[in-house]
Amino acid sequence: MKSSKTRWFETPDKATGLGYATRFYMRVWQSLKEPESLDLTATLPPLKTHWFLSEDTARKWPNLFGYEGSQPQAFTYSAPAGVWALMQVLQDLGVKFSRIMHLQTRLLLVSEQGFEVGTHYTTSVRYQGARPLKGHSVSLVFRSEVRDVTGREIMQLEDELYVGGLPDGFVAQLNDNQISMPAGKTDHLALMNNPLADRIPVRIPRRLGSQYGKLSGDLNPLHISSIGARLFGHSSSFIQGLCTANLVLSTLGNHWQQSIRSLDMQFERPVPQPARLNLVCTLDQFALVDERQKALVSGTYIC
Repeated sequence: MKSSKTRWFETPDKATGLGYATRFYMRVWQSLKEPESLDLTATLPPLKTHWFLSEDTARKWPNLFGYEGSQPQAFTYSAPAGVWALMQVLQDLGVKFSRIMHLQTRLLLVSEQGFEVGTHYTTSVRYQGARPLKGHSVSLVFRSEVRDVTGREIMQLEDELYVGGLPDGFVAQLNDNQISMPAGKTDHLALMNNPLADRIPVRIPRRLGSQYGKLSGDLNPLHISSIGARLFGHSSSFIQGLCTANLVLSTLGNHWQQSIRSLDMQFERPVPQPARLNLVCTLDQFALVDERQKALVSGTYIC
């Protein structure tokens, strides 16, 4: 695990069908039955894969999230590659797939033109390390970049995944000096009390997690059905973290009729399905709130 040589890996051509689902759940099952080694300080080589943006895929993503504009958005078309890279890294670290939850996501659309249909891309994923949190929990930090066939950078992504319930004394052994993370959170209470903030209704359909799973390849039972969620100790199902990010991108893009070039999102609570929510936003901040005015996600963005 000390090697820095890039590991190339294959991703399924389509994140749909019985064959894909079988492969996915075999990996999940292996993760559940294998003992955890929790080698969170391992230095892992970057993972890299090729993928192709077809016209069909480029049409399905904005359709799913109701995006009606023509401006390019930072939709995570590369998600299927990221899902398989994540599963491989978790296996290398000895972390069960069922343990993780999204804590924070950052997207940056580097290219003004965005993604182009009929183009081959390369996604590189690197595990940055574990950042200690309060209690018996840590944040696993991943950084990804997407480039086209000419090497031009298109998008950067950074994800933090929450892992809780760790053994006593385990978190204290970790050192986060090497992981530089932006500080501070959006003051969503001040945002919600801002009379100048816009309030946009957002409806979460009952099957959004399943529909996004077929596009992204993330078929985690937590997001597919309430039965699957209850098996892992949750009262009901909720949508994927990157599904929420794409939904916010689409809603803000429609609202301002502009490209959302940068999005920094913190997850406060799971986003249930179905649900009727409101996206409260100013020109640079947002919060997705439920009917009780509790923030589910919040963050900042740049048009």
